[in-house]
Amino acid sequence: MRIAIVEDDPIAAKLVSSALVKGFNKRGFTVDITTFESGTHFISIASRDTFDVVILDWHLPDRTGIQILDWMKRYLKKLPTVVMVTQRQHEKDIIQALNEGADDFISKPFSPSVLSARVYAAYRRQLFASLREAEQTELDFGSILLDEKNEVAYVNGGPVALTRQELKLAYLMLSRAGSILSRSYLYEYVWGMTHKAKTRTLDVHIHRVRKKLSLTGEYGWNLESVYGHGYRLERVGPLEETPNKPSDFQLLK
Repeated sequence: MRIAIVEDDPIAAKLVSSALVKGFNKRGFTVDITTFESGTHFISIASRDTFDVVILDWHLPDRTGIQILDWMKRYLKKLPTVVMVTQRQHEKDIIQALNEGADDFISKPFSPSVLSARVYAAYRRQLFASLREAEQTELDFGSILLDEKNEVAYVNGGPVALTRQELKLAYLMLSRAGSILSRSYLYEYVWGMTHKAKTRTLDVHIHRVRKKLSLTGEYGWNLESVYGHGYRLERVGPLEETPNKPSDFQLLK
């Protein structure tokens, strides 16, 4: 996960960074944090790079956090999770930031554990909302096509029978390819429950999805267990073009 901290106070930036690293690592995420001391520097990088979460101070040397938020809404294809972390505490400031599109507003001084929990909660809300929205459409992953709305998967143009949980797991792994997904995160999204250490439910479903969708090196995929964290799916070859999805008539034959 990539996080940008836009904060001109190096001490405050270090406190925020430390809190997020500790909090997200505890939840099974590996984070890559970049700190920016000015809005101009952040915009120059964000215009050609992507971040999952952006922490914004209100007061910066060259512009305000609200102005940066407005720029992101105008020019980024997908707005990252945005959390304002600032000295401001007035109700009108909180309302303005939230109305402008911030996902949360945290006033300084802050509790490191509360900061990380609220940033994670904001990120999770946005991620799950975007995943649910995407589930209403067909998703093309080269030779694999997932149709969550109709609960159908196609591999090389042929239909593959998946359970609802297998389909959700496949969608999450494919849409987040390259990222390490913690066991607790997968359990929460697919089954809506917390991870219990002794259960093998996830491992069994991973095995089935790998086999049914051919997520192996032979077909350009590597689905691996990451010790102490969870699972990661990576593309190790070029995406193949998806064959035409069979028509209803073909499926009946």
